[in-house]
Amino acid sequence: MIGQTLSFYLAKNFLRNTVFVFLVFFFLIALVDMLELSRRTARIEDVSFLDVFSIVMLRAPVLSENIVPFAVLFGASASLLLLNKRLELVVARASGVSVWQFLAPICVAAAMVGLVMGLIYNPLSLRLQASSLTLEGAVFAKKSGVQTPAGITQNFWTRIARPEGDMGLRAAVAADRGKNLAGVSAYLFDKDGKPEQRIDAASASFVGETSGDDLQPNRFVLQRASILVPGEEPRILPFLAIPVSITEELLEIRQTSPDRVSFWTLDEQAELAQRAGRPPEPFQTRWHSVLSLPLQFVAMVLLAGTVSLTFARFGIDGRCVLTGVIAGFVLYVLTKLVVTFGSNGLVSPVVAAWSPAMVGSLIAITVLLHQEDG
Repeated sequence: MIGQTLSFYLAKNFLRNTVFVFLVFFFLIALVDMLELSRRTARIEDVSFLDVFSIVMLRAPVLSENIVPFAVLFGASASLLLLNKRLELVVARASGVSVWQFLAPICVAAAMVGLVMGLIYNPLSLRLQASSLTLEGAVFAKKSGVQTPAGITQNFWTRIARPEGDMGLRAAVAADRGKNLAGVSAYLFDKDGKPEQRIDAASASFVGETSGDDLQPNRFVLQRASILVPGEEPRILPFLAIPVSITEELLEIRQTSPDRVSFWTLDEQAELAQRAGRPPEPFQTRWHSVLSLPLQFVAMVLLAGTVSLTFARFGIDGRCVLTGVIAGFVLYVLTKLVVTFGSNGLVSPVVAAWSPAMVGSLIAITVLLHQEDG
């Protein structure tokens, strides 16, 4: 075993380079997002630079999550290349330190990064994203002229069954997972799928079933509804109730994306989805995917090691570096692809989440064994 000083030195170099790469990508993503949001808000009055900046910085953390595996890959590659360039790894190997001994501290540090990302960073970034959605809804409400409640999503769209036929429901902004809407357009169809009428309303809210003397089914109540029927004059009603064949629990689950659920509540959401008749596999796959992040980041480190540890003896080859980058990219794409299979129920959530990282790690270990021991 190598000493604590050398282990700490290797891990510190890796973390420093990884954080640097992550911050570079983070600010690039924030810059592009700011330019796009500035374009979208250019024609909205009373929108300040501070509003745009706040929205961008609040949602940048969740947008940057997908580049963390590449930050780990590039951080590990840069650390090993710099150590090779300064001949520090040559000295370590000459003193009897094996490749596994000086890769171990970096792998441990990568696993810790994975734990922090899944258990702390992701839940925090989701909270910040919710705040950004609230602020973004308030900004775009200035254009639409509707008031937006807290915790909104934009450009809401869903299709809901009715006793008389389906209904397409669109809203400029939505809150409470689709239960409170603003800037609403409802498109009603008959049982044969033919359009019956269009209803535009300032706002709408979902009301659960009531019993007793006032027996009413689940319904959406629209305020200031303008009813357009082909061949008839438009009508305006202060209130309009549209019965729907969906429960409050099912409506909430249908509007919940696993990517927007904190790791700490994914199990609960999976149970709710199962009770509501929605497949729980997307939530279960997401739960296992978060748990597998440490192994995925370790696989990235091992892949970096396969193309970064022989340069001191044979010279730096740009093609080898490119090969490592491509290998890491392929591992990332395969991970996303297999996770999609797991979310759709084609493979087990456990297999979908853990198999890419395990296969990538085994391939990298095999290559390292061949390089070191022949």
